[in-house]
Amino acid sequence: LARWACLAPQRNTCLSPQSATLTLSLTLTPTPATLSLHLTLSWWRRSRMARKVALLIIDPQKDFHGGGSLAVTGADEDAARIAALVRGAGAAITSVYVTLDSHQRTHIAHGIFWRDAEGNPPSPFTTISAADVEAGKWTPVDESKLEHAKFYTKALEAGGRFQLLIWPEHCILGSPGHCVQDEVLAALHEWVDATRKEIRYVFKGQNVLTEMYSAIRAEVVQEDDPSTALNAGLIEELRAHDAVIVCGQAMSHCVNYTLRDIVGEVGEGEASKFKLLSDGASAVSGFEAQATQFVEDMRAKGVTVCSCEEAMS
Repeated sequence: LARWACLAPQRNTCLSPQSATLTLSLTLTPTPATLSLHLTLSWWRRSRMARKVALLIIDPQKDFHGGGSLAVTGADEDAARIAALVRGAGAAITSVYVTLDSHQRTHIAHGIFWRDAEGNPPSPFTTISAADVEAGKWTPVDESKLEHAKFYTKALEAGGRFQLLIWPEHCILGSPGHCVQDEVLAALHEWVDATRKEIRYVFKGQNVLTEMYSAIRAEVVQEDDPSTALNAGLIEELRAHDAVIVCGQAMSHCVNYTLRDIVGEVGEGEASKFKLLSDGASAVSGFEAQATQFVEDMRAKGVTVCSCEEAMS
C-alpha cells in the first residue's frame, strides 16, 4: 500500500510548488516494517521558477498599426492578442525585448533620398534596381552619395534577399509613429509593475545608408558603423533563455528576417526553443506569399508555430 502525505501544513495536496517536502510511506505487509522515503519538491519548485522565457516583440510601433503611415492589415488585432498574452503570462515572462524601427526622413529607402531626371522623387513602393542607378534613372538628391548608391544597390541585390524598395516614410525618430502601439505599451507597463524589470529596447535602422529589416544585422553592413554589424550580444541574451516567443510586425519583413537571422546564427539544434506566434504578426499587403513561405521555412527548421493562447504552454 502506497500512501502519499505532505509534511507541510494543510492537507494531502502534495503536488503544489508551495509544498516544501513530500513523504512517500510504503507499508509492506505482512511484516510490520515500514519504509519511509522523504522526497523533496524543492528541485521541482526551483526548476519551475528558473524557467527563463523571453518575449521578443518586433517593431510594435504606431506607424505599422491602424492610422499609421505604413499600416499593416491585421496589426491592430495582433496587438490586442499580444497585449493579452503579456497580461495573462505576467511574471512567467522573464525578459521582454522590443525592437524599434528608427529612421531619419533622409533614409535611403525613402523617396526624399532620390530623384529622377526631372527632379521628381519616386513614389512609395517603387523598386530601384542597381541597373536603374547605374543608368541614371534614379540618382541621390545629394550627389556626393552617388557612388554609395551604386555600391549599395549592387550589394543589396547580391545578398539575394532584396532589391531596393521605396517605402512610405515611417517610424521617424521623434514622431508619434515611432512610439509603441498604445495597447501593447499599456500591457508592457503592467509587466514592469509586476516584475520591476526593465524592457530591453533594441533600435534598428538609424543609419540612413543601409536598410535593416532584421534586428540582428543590416542588409549591407557599413564598416564605419558597428550598429549595422551582427548583434552577437542580443543573440547570446536570447540563447540564454529556455524559450523565446517571437511576434510583432510585419510577418513578411522584419519579423521574417529577424527570426531567420537568429535561427541562422544559433543553428537548427536550438531552433526548437523559439516560438513564432501565427496570430501575433501579419503581412504587409502584397507580400502575403513571403510571409507564408517564412512560416513554412521556420517550421521546417524546428521553430514552433503557435497561437498567442498557446505561447506559454
